[in-house]
Amino acid sequence: MTLGNQRADGRIRLLLSELQLPFGASEPISLTVHGGERWHLAGRNGSGKSTLLKIIAGQEKEAGGECQVHGSVCYLDQHFSLLDPAQSATDNLRRLHPQRSESELRTRLAGLRLRRDDALRPVGQLSGGERLKVALLAVTSAPQPPDLLLLDEPDNHLDLDSRLLLERALADYGGTLLVVSHDADFIAALRLDHRLVLGSPAVG
Repeated sequence: MTLGNQRADGRIRLLLSELQLPFGASEPISLTVHGGERWHLAGRNGSGKSTLLKIIAGQEKEAGGECQVHGSVCYLDQHFSLLDPAQSATDNLRRLHPQRSESELRTRLAGLRLRRDDALRPVGQLSGGERLKVALLAVTSAPQPPDLLLLDEPDNHLDLDSRLLLERALADYGGTLLVVSHDADFIAALRLDHRLVLGSPAVG
């Protein structure tokens, strides 16, 4: 499972100008992110890392300044909130990708060892690794991979196999990646070569 062969086009995908967070770090943020860049978003707990990602994803409103996003965005947090926990894996995928047939989606789920009963159980009853598989299918089943992928500690509560699956899925992603994580090994595996630290002092 991969996020496609999208090329790093170098276009401006994110422009933050004197952005003020409603919660967390008080310093305004100015930043330009280009297509194909891979960013580690670091800072102490409460510094506003998740808030910033939600602003970029359009789920929260900035307190001041400007946030410009150019291209499609996908936000994936540690709770996989793009999924409805009351719906089954199959129903979630049909809701998110109505252009895909149910048989095709079931085949994709089976390819990740989510068969029959597992594919029909409410997502909220699945393990963290199983929910990750459904969430990654939700992202990779789109006709085009997102231009900007926001990951908010998605490696939390995952077993080793699930983490490796996530790392492999992101290995060839050519779009823009912004990741919140405190795990140095995970950060290294994703080859994050840019870093933004919120607040002071901060930890990665």
